[in-house]
This record gives sequence, structure tokens and C-alpha cells, in this order.
Amino acid sequence: MEGEWVALCRLVKVHGIRGEVRGVLLTDVLDNLLHREWIYWVRGDERRRLEVEVIRSHGLFLLFKFRGVEDKGSAQELVGGTLEVPLDELVPLEPGEFYWYQLLGLNVYTQEGEFLGVLEEIMETAGHDVYVVKKEEEEILLPAVKEVVKQISLEEGRIVVHLLEGLR
Repeated sequence: MEGEWVALCRLVKVHGIRGEVRGVLLTDVLDNLLHREWIYWVRGDERRRLEVEVIRSHGLFLLFKFRGVEDKGSAQELVGGTLEVPLDELVPLEPGEFYWYQLLGLNVYTQEGEFLGVLEEIMETAGHDVYVVKKEEEEILLPAVKEVVKQISLEEGRIVVHLLEGLR
């Protein structure tokens, strides 16, 4: 498998007895998952192409049914893996929009130049995403809103933020 791959979902739990698996999204662009005929399952050095039968919403999760995965035991084998697609198959975004994988690992600075840490996680909430920024033992939660996030530069590997009162 040549080229770059992007993880879109982490499979976390078997759902029921008919081979469905529950997934936690690693993206907020569902078009990259929906209507796919196939997707790659990856865990460690193992990679398998899976044919998608059904993807459906279940609360905050997605449920996946793959051809040939017919029971709880077969589904359990998939738990702990991620679902990935080739980078060149991602849906193009509008200018100024970014995929989560592009943001994770970027250095975060205040407008005054203070290094706050590295963006390690993005949490999806009802109102907006929340950036989890870590520096050694310190963790800062930053709402991903225009009042806080002032600049994202993939070329420079940095995010510049305005710290509103109470965010530290």
C-alpha cells in the first residue's frame, strides 16, 4: 500500500450479535465515510480491505457492518483498529478549513508568542470543537472558535490563539 493514509474512525466496541462494530469518529467530515463501498481496517502492522455493507448513526457513534463479518466474534476481531482511507480520496475542504489530522501535533502559541503546548486531541462538542493542548503536565482546553483561534499555519506548524479570561 503506497501513499499516505488518514484514520477516520476508531472501532471501540461490538454492537449486538450480528457483526456490527461501534466507531468513534476521528474527523468531522462525514462525507469521507458515508457512501463508501470499501475502507481499510488497520491495527499495528495489520491492514485489511473491508467491504462496507452499512454505516449508520447510533447516538454519538457510528455503527459499521462489513461483508463477511456476520457475528459477534468476527466483529470483536476488528475492535481496537482504525478505519482509514487514502489521503488523495478525502473530500476537498473550503479555504480556511482543516482536517483534524492536519491540526494534531501543531504547536500552539498565544498572540504574544508564548508557547502553550502541542495540540494533542480534538474533542467534538454540541456547540464547537475543543482543542486539548498539552505541555509537560499542563493541559489547556481551548474552544475552537474565531474569538480564540486567530491563525492556523500548516506551513509553519503552528496555531496562534487569543487566551480569553478563564481559559488558563
